[in-house]
Amino acid sequence: MQMPRFNTPLLAPQLMLALVLGACSPPTFVRTAPLAQAAVTASSGLREPAAGEAVIVINNNASPGTHVGIFAGMRLNDPAGSYLGTRAMDENWPGPSLADYVEFQKGDGDNIQIYRFRLAPADFAALDARMAAAGPTPPLFCAVAVQSLIAGLGPFKDIPAAGWATPASLGEQLERLVASRASAGQCVQPDNRPC
Repeated sequence: MQMPRFNTPLLAPQLMLALVLGACSPPTFVRTAPLAQAAVTASSGLREPAAGEAVIVINNNASPGTHVGIFAGMRLNDPAGSYLGTRAMDENWPGPSLADYVEFQKGDGDNIQIYRFRLAPADFAALDARMAAAGPTPPLFCAVAVQSLIAGLGPFKDIPAAGWATPASLGEQLERLVASRASAGQCVQPDNRPC
């Protein structure tokens, strides 16, 4: 069997076009109603984000981290991610859920951390407004986008906006925050066990 031949000069522009189109897809989706329990596809036992809760999902399946996304209540921001575009191809998809988002991230492996934080109403409103106003994110800037969304708000008051960050470096900041103040938030793994 002969291997297919690729036109190498055309491969780079095609790859760049795919990256640009992926970055231009809307990063935010808001469910308007809670999901029915049957719509949650994972058996992890993860509860959906509550009103007033920020949930940051970090995929750490590569050394600098693979990806990061954030839920604020029922709003998901998946900067430079492919989750929304991929799942939306299924006409029966009920919309994003935390359990489904985590399962999607596990396609790279099981090294996923889920950081959960309750925010005061004013801080949650500010986060929600920032997420609603967020535009497309270029590839490799998902951690910058999420860190900038949470910077300075509530439990994240000491986290600055970032010019560069990786999912792993954002996770380290969140881990220090959780470890230093137990009331600040918690970290769980995809099976809902503590990190």
